[in-house]
Formats: sequence, C-alpha cells, structure tokens
Amino acid sequence: MNKPDSIQKNRAEFLSSTCARLRAALCVALVVAAPLAAAEEAAVWREPATGMEFVRVPGGCFDMGDTFGDGETNERPVHKVCMTPYWIGRHEVTQEQWTRLMDYNLSVFATSPAHPVDSVNQADIAEFVRRLGEKNPGRVFRLPTEAEWEYACRGAGRAERFGGEAAPEGANTAERAELEGDGSLAVGSYAPNALGIHDMSGNLWEWVSDVYAADAYLHHEAENPHYQASGPARLLRGGAWTHPAGFARCSKRHMHCRPTARFDFVSFRLVLEEGADGRPAH
Repeated sequence: MNKPDSIQKNRAEFLSSTCARLRAALCVALVVAAPLAAAEEAAVWREPATGMEFVRVPGGCFDMGDTFGDGETNERPVHKVCMTPYWIGRHEVTQEQWTRLMDYNLSVFATSPAHPVDSVNQADIAEFVRRLGEKNPGRVFRLPTEAEWEYACRGAGRAERFGGEAAPEGANTAERAELEGDGSLAVGSYAPNALGIHDMSGNLWEWVSDVYAADAYLHHEAENPHYQASGPARLLRGGAWTHPAGFARCSKRHMHCRPTARFDFVSFRLVLEEGADGRPAH
C-alpha cells in the first residue's frame, strides 16, 4: 500500500472510531470530502437541452443596497429584503448554449463557444426563454429580478462588496482589459463566489428584469421585490471588461437602458423558479 493510501485508510479508521463514540450531530462535522461534494452536487441542476447549470440559492433576508457606503444615490436607501429560494445560472449563458436553441449569434466576441453570448436584448432573451421552456414543460425560466441578482451576487446575502472574495482583482474588469486586451473571457475563468456562482462581478454586464427608477428602493416590498412601474429603461448589473472594478460591486445599479439595446459588453444569466419540494419547479 502506498503512502497516500495509508493516510486515507488511517483517516477513515480514525473518523469511524471517533464517530462511534460521539453524538450524531458531531459526526456530521467530521464527514470527509466525498459526502460534502455529493451534498454540493445535489444543489446544482443541469438543464438537459443546453447543459446550463443552475445553483440553488437558499432563502433568507439581507440588507440590499449601498451597505459599504461607497455607492451612488440610486443604491439607497439600504433596506432589508427577504427572499424565497430560487435557482440561478452558475455562469452567464454561453454562445454554445445560446446556439443550441437559437438560429443566430450576434456576439462580437465569438472567440470561443465558452464565451458568454453578447449583443442580446431583452426580446432576444425572451425568445431564448420561450424555446427553453418548450424543452422543459412545467419549468419556469426568466431573467432575475434586481433583488435576486444582488442576493446571489452576495453569496446569499453576505456582507460582500463583490461577487467573490478574489474580486475585484479576480474579475474581468477594465483593469485586466488594459493589460491583456479588450473583450469577454470564457465563463468561469475566475473563482466563484460563496455559492459557486461565477462572473457576477466582471466579464459582461447582465440584464435584470426590473424597470429602472432612481428611487425604486423606496417602493420595494419586503419580500421578493420586483419593481415593475412603467418606464422606458431596464437595468444591467455586475460590471464588465469595459468598466473599472468599482462598477462590478454587487450593489451597483448601472447602465439603465432601453430593453431593445444590444451591446457587446452585455450578456445575461437566467433564474429557474423552485418547486414546493425544494427542487426546480416542474
């Protein structure tokens, strides 16, 4: 038996004998990596037609808005929001995933099928969602709300400025682009946030579904807010290679633009609604 096998055997014997003497609750804390990985895998669902992965976001309450005091007026007032569970794309939708359902790809940065699709507007996304729904009867896919997006960016509402501990250095923002060249990178090029979600800070801006208003937070409901008053503009979240790292903050509300607009620095990810059984709705 080689040394690594001996170490694994000794560790397993130690854990087994220790757990036999301790309460079941303590045994949970001594679980080895394989069961932990299995538990994490159970919180990810893969859509069969495109291969998109959705990560479960547990429900909870958080302070939404300019919690670090370095934001703008439209990120205030900071207010407590409570979210029910939902599922969100682990990555921005890639060009490969897009073209599995759509018969066109307007992306400027078509370097690789693993790059996020760009140059899509909300009508394009609505058609993608419609076709995705046809492949998944009973499941509800849509753009995230602002609150869903920010809650997921913060790793289920943690007091985090960026979508991942490594940000802003570990994100595709203008600082990287100045050194390595303009454009998007393949999804997942940087470390994920606490939920295992990639590129919520940087790479490409992402559409959300709310109507833009500078004072929207004054009108938010306490649970699952979604601002839908009439107005010409929608929002982008998350920053991109075109903007400095400060624009990639989780609370940043930026690029309020018409839903018909297409930009080479804009992409999207989707939300999948949860069913009563704690799995994706079906």
